[in-house]
Amino acid sequence: MADGLRQRKMLLTRRRMEQAAVDLAYEEGIASVTVDRICEIAMVSRSTFFNYFPSLDVAIFGEPLEYDPELTGRLLTKHASDLVIAASLIVTESVRGQTDDAVTRRRLALFAREPGTTTAVSWSSDLSRTRLITVIADWLDAHRERARLPEEDSATEARIIVAMSISLGDEAIREMHEVNGDVVIDLASYARARRRLAAVLADPAE
Repeated sequence: MADGLRQRKMLLTRRRMEQAAVDLAYEEGIASVTVDRICEIAMVSRSTFFNYFPSLDVAIFGEPLEYDPELTGRLLTKHASDLVIAASLIVTESVRGQTDDAVTRRRLALFAREPGTTTAVSWSSDLSRTRLITVIADWLDAHRERARLPEEDSATEARIIVAMSISLGDEAIREMHEVNGDVVIDLASYARARRRLAAVLADPAE
């Protein structure tokens, strides 16, 4: 009983700090968020904050992403003809979360409100990126007929896909809008961003 109560209190404390961090970023901008302001709102000390979070970014944007196999399998299969879009959607859906949770919804809205955040967070989170590369490389290993670089190993192609998907996501989310606090994920925005990306990457010799 005591251990269960202690665990619930710890979860509530962490939740208060996450809520404070995300709400501040959402209402006043990411640059306005400080550890001291979070601690003041959540009524905890700085030492308590750092007992729960290794950095301010983790409090705002969450832990490195873990990718649900059902979600990744569904999106990779649905968008097998364009794994760059699939990878970008996997990240967006993973950030939003699969539950009706105000904090995860607001986290996604932060990316839409402050262009460039997607790229900054994606490249700073090496673990999230590495996990996604592994997911896509494993999928390519199981579906070699979908490989665009059949002469290369799957990890090489997956690294390129993920790198391009970060830029794609940053561009697509700039066009998205909120409805009642939810970001509407519009596949057409990804398609338009994908065409721009393709134009920039076109072979100059053609």
